[in-house]
Amino acid sequence: MVNNEKIKLMTKMAVYENSPDGKEDMQIANYFKSDYIRHEIIKTILAVTFGSIILVAMVLCYQMEFVLDHALELNYLYLGRMILAAYLVLVVVGVAVTWITCKIRYIHSHGRLNNYYRMLNKVRKLEEKEEWIKDMEEE
Repeated sequence: MVNNEKIKLMTKMAVYENSPDGKEDMQIANYFKSDYIRHEIIKTILAVTFGSIILVAMVLCYQMEFVLDHALELNYLYLGRMILAAYLVLVVVGVAVTWITCKIRYIHSHGRLNNYYRMLNKVRKLEEKEEWIKDMEEE
């Protein structure tokens, strides 16, 4: 006996599991909310750090002639403070944006997963009902 409701639910579940949202939601579900946000913040800090290092190196290479001509006249302490201040601003803004987006992403992901688990429970109940009917027919 073919149960059309069960087939529809299982098809919806398979579509969700294979969609980009479903795959991402399954990965997010492996974390507690605070762990997920902390993990993403650490990735953001590392990305900002490497990006800042590359940016400073590129500017230094571009301005190398000026730096070599004025090597004794430059105020390196002031330059260091300005670079550090810019880096800290980038890190703070990056962490704030990451925290907000990850919190929203986590909440939306769990909402979609709750729908998935509801469908899964319906499929289980339909299977139990089918087994019960099968057992009753055998007796």
